[in-house]
Amino acid sequence: MTANRRGYTGWALALLIVLPPCAPAANAAPAPAPKPDAAAGAAATPPCEACHGAHGEGMAAAHVPRLAGQAADYLEKQLNDFADGTRDNPIMANFAKALTKQQRAKLAARYASMSAPYIAQTTSPDATQLARGHQLAFQGDESRRVQACDGCHGPDGTGVVHAAPYLAGQSTEYLASALEAFQQGTRKNDAGQLMRSVAQRLNAADIAAVAGYFGSLENSTH
Repeated sequence: MTANRRGYTGWALALLIVLPPCAPAANAAPAPAPKPDAAAGAAATPPCEACHGAHGEGMAAAHVPRLAGQAADYLEKQLNDFADGTRDNPIMANFAKALTKQQRAKLAARYASMSAPYIAQTTSPDATQLARGHQLAFQGDESRRVQACDGCHGPDGTGVVHAAPYLAGQSTEYLASALEAFQQGTRKNDAGQLMRSVAQRLNAADIAAVAGYFGSLENSTH
């Protein structure tokens, strides 16, 4: 991980002011070697780790998603969307805007190559919620014109490269908040408004059920 840190902290270089060197005074004693700066070392840590974890495991309590093993093109698209305002999030926008397009691509590839252990959910769906979540994932709900999640996100929500992100093993909290954002129209970077159209046909109980179902899948390979 440390080999890549320099590439992901280029955004901080703009904060440095480079001054021309001063000529040393005659017979002046050589300047002492600079001591290691602990603060500078800490700043070299990619800022993503503070929220998304050292291994991309995410932070359920803060509704921060897992990034480990997510498709690189999906992660890169999200960073680009944050940077140009297509996806609205003040915190992520500040980070993404400070990165070049090439740095965003490298950061996406970095997290795509990671793996992280499954983190057990803080709350577990009951049997009724699991059954409804399973139905929405595998079959959808024709009466509400809701297509099956797995139709786009792959078997058991394991993701489809170049098409849709994985859902299995994401935190229940993040999945629910993402669906609510699509439902309310505060997130609108979905191609063809597909996620918005699906989320708007779900009620609160459905969102809790499908988020709890995918969050309970420990067999995520990510």
